[in-house]
Amino acid sequence: MKLSQLKMFVAVVESGSFSAAAARLDCTQSRISHAVAGLEQELGVRLLARSHAGAALTDAGHRVLDKASQMLRLEASLLDTAHA
Repeated sequence: MKLSQLKMFVAVVESGSFSAAAARLDCTQSRISHAVAGLEQELGVRLLARSHAGAALTDAGHRVLDKASQMLRLEASLLDTAHA
């Protein structure tokens, strides 16, 4: 599991779609899709229900989102501490 996968997953949730997350992170929609699919494969659960209207969290996605957000906050805190 990579922090970049978690960042992309959270971006999809916050943006509401893979394409909006790609625009937000300045990368391709394909990259976002592959990162989230890899995360889902590693965790062994489906995190997002995909549709033409966007992406919605599954029950597992709701549980993972909280922990992923915590991990990203810890990463930001670590970087701040290292540069203080």
